[in-house]
Amino acid sequence: MTAASAPRALAVAAVAALMAASGCSIAGPRTSIDADGWEKTTTYACDWKNDSTMLIPGMAPNSPFMPFTRSHWARLGIIAPFFMPADLILSPLIYMGDRDCTVTNTNRRYVGTPETRRRDKLAQERSERDARAAREAAARANTAAQRKLDADAAAARAEAEQFARSYPPLNNSPRTVAARPDDYALIVGIEGYRSLPKAEFSENDAKSVKSYMEALGVPPGNVIALLGQGASRADIAKYLEEWLPGVVKPDSRVYFYYSGHGAPDPQTGTAYLVPYDGDPSFLKSTAFPLSKIYADLSALPAKESVVMLDSCFSGAGGRSILAPGVRPLVVTEDSNVAPDKVAILSASGAREIAGGLDLRQHGLFTYFMLRGLAGEAADKNGHVTLGGLEDFVREHVKETARRSNRDQTPRLLGDPSLRLY
Repeated sequence: MTAASAPRALAVAAVAALMAASGCSIAGPRTSIDADGWEKTTTYACDWKNDSTMLIPGMAPNSPFMPFTRSHWARLGIIAPFFMPADLILSPLIYMGDRDCTVTNTNRRYVGTPETRRRDKLAQERSERDARAAREAAARANTAAQRKLDADAAAARAEAEQFARSYPPLNNSPRTVAARPDDYALIVGIEGYRSLPKAEFSENDAKSVKSYMEALGVPPGNVIALLGQGASRADIAKYLEEWLPGVVKPDSRVYFYYSGHGAPDPQTGTAYLVPYDGDPSFLKSTAFPLSKIYADLSALPAKESVVMLDSCFSGAGGRSILAPGVRPLVVTEDSNVAPDKVAILSASGAREIAGGLDLRQHGLFTYFMLRGLAGEAADKNGHVTLGGLEDFVREHVKETARRSNRDQTPRLLGDPSLRLY
């Protein structure tokens, strides 16, 4: 310590001693616990001066720097200011006997005996351990549940990926065979009807079939596609009853494809193809009997006609509510004989439903029919016959329909050896 700092340190120590001596040593709260476990808290306040006796009125009563009162000045007989340093030192000793210590507040509460506190502490520790164990168990359960969710999601993704691999997108550029300039195709696809429920994916079906017909060698100018509003009864009739009879040749092959609704005649069981503006209440004047379609095609001056129907023509007539992707049912006469010069490949057998493949936005029958035409139904020589196409379509359609817990069995009426290319 330097010589200059020594007096300063002594002054600080003196002031601290003076403050301690002149202060109230028991001021503030005091707490005690009795043998019965009751905690008592007493708050004390101490004062030995009041404002009326203060040498300087308004000074804080407990200020150690101004512990002088008028009475003490008179008692000491000190009348001269130069005695103030001595009084500053002596007055705290005088005032220690003059302290006025009072109780300002008392609180009492039960905190327990040492034994109960020990028991409560053990119970709290046990409760905390149990809570911690519960939190850890919940965390483990959440982790296990999340792992299961992740595993289920991964399995669902794997299944979806496998499903997508099983049903790849159709080839937009199907295999092209040699041109057949005398062949013709009339394609009808009606999804949105004027007054009937939608036939899902029918127009997608028809558009894809058009491109595949061209790949089969049918010239683009010989392919007529009637879609939606363009497939009214008059539109279909003019091409079926007037255009085809006027253009086909003896060596021609005619393709007729239909995707859309059918309707039953409840009295005769006759199946009708319903055009865009058809009315099930007036089938005879607004729709086409399926038998008439066959008869018109059979009467053409062509070598052969191939009919492809992605619709239901057997089942429970009159039903208005069906599962998603299921085409409306029609009651029809069941026949195992194809008309002369006509082969018919239909989407389903008797009492079955022709469904759709939502993943690819196509009718299930049409999707596999086009895959077969693209080459998957070809024999070892690379040729596709009607019989080979039926085998391919039937196998895959049946398997896929079973995944939806239903039956659908495409069938062929006609010559299975007819070679498409």
